[in-house]
Amino acid sequence: MNAWDAHAAQRLADGPLRPLEPPARMEWTQRPGIGPGAEILGEDLAGRRVVELGCGPGHNAAHLASLGARVTGVDRSKGQVQRACAHYGHHGTEFIHSRALGYLTRERERLDVIVSVFGAVGLTEPSRLLGACSRRLGRKGVLAFSVPHPQRTGTIPASPRTRERMTLPDGTAATVDRWDIDPAAWVRAVNRAGLLITDAHNLFAPADARCPTTLLITARKP
Repeated sequence: MNAWDAHAAQRLADGPLRPLEPPARMEWTQRPGIGPGAEILGEDLAGRRVVELGCGPGHNAAHLASLGARVTGVDRSKGQVQRACAHYGHHGTEFIHSRALGYLTRERERLDVIVSVFGAVGLTEPSRLLGACSRRLGRKGVLAFSVPHPQRTGTIPASPRTRERMTLPDGTAATVDRWDIDPAAWVRAVNRAGLLITDAHNLFAPADARCPTTLLITARKP
């Protein structure tokens, strides 16, 4: 069982799932209220086709749907999709059990926005996934993703692929393979995929952290 399935299994074991109202704000970090919200995706999301890669329990996907977007949340963990459906399926948000690359390759509909919040971007080999995102986005489509900041410990890892320790809800540890590359390398990877960087945010969460903890990048399809 991988880390994300283990995480979902422990949450599912906590008790019955219940419907939730969509959050009032989109979060790009693991702490609420830090950095921008959904406004970086465009002024009006109503009717726009949005996909979240690595949606987890569906909070951000549900928020985007509450703004009028047509949203699909994609996650490789069946348990996370089960949680997302139980929490927000009653609002009409679609959740699909699939690896991000497989979903992007299989589907053909043009997308207006692709987002990933500590999700598939950063957990999948960048050139393949970013290329697939670029191919699926329509003209002027937006890609926005946040990843753990490579300088969060004060130094950039020597290897671009690292094994990160993750604490599960019950306090036990699991490991996650992650592409941990510096901001300039992310910019080059996005540009090589045929997308133009529009902004890069170094977010500090908590706000008094000594080093930035989250890197948030937005890009646009020409």
